[in-house]
Amino acid sequence: MDKLTISARLKTPVILGGGYLTLDALLASLIFEGCGDIEVAHSTVPLACTAGLFHASAALLEPFSSSGVSFVANLRATHALDPDLLLKNNRGGVHAKLGLTRRRNFGAVMNSYTTFDAPEITWYAEGDAEAVERLLSDVSFIGKRRGSGFGEVTSWSVAAGDLDGIVGPFGEPLRPVPVEMFEGDKEALKVDAAWRPAYWHPENRGICYAPELIQ
Repeated sequence: MDKLTISARLKTPVILGGGYLTLDALLASLIFEGCGDIEVAHSTVPLACTAGLFHASAALLEPFSSSGVSFVANLRATHALDPDLLLKNNRGGVHAKLGLTRRRNFGAVMNSYTTFDAPEITWYAEGDAEAVERLLSDVSFIGKRRGSGFGEVTSWSVAAGDLDGIVGPFGEPLRPVPVEMFEGDKEALKVDAAWRPAYWHPENRGICYAPELIQ
């Protein structure tokens, strides 16, 4: 495993959708798109991993400017509506069956995002350079609202680096790291954050040293 610096040159602003967009999360999502197996996706990320903590930084944008953008999207009756939140009849079932033709009854939702206008995104990591480059080589868009033209990538660079993706040159955290695992500056910011995949699962959260979220 080598220390790496990975960069994506951007043609359009990117929407990161909150969180840190760590490199391992990005690579795992690319693997999942190909295999459809979340366990395989998490276990085959070509990066160094110590006790569940990937040696992979959060996305770094510098310099950048940010602005808000909103989109209207219809609720999807078969996905966006939880039957447990709907009125039940005395037999425990939902009073009215939800069908695609009834979407209009639930209306549209305004979704707000933050866009980041930056020349490139950089990550630091420790891993297999060739495998990382293979995964990224065909990726033309990253982030949210890719179908609307956001997050277009013009080129990728995978080069030798000096950082392991966990701790920066001044001891600062480059990604969320549980307090008991962090070996950098103990005066750094501490937050409640997800620190390993699956990042959406509550059991993978904890008190971590972490960089400030870009806003």
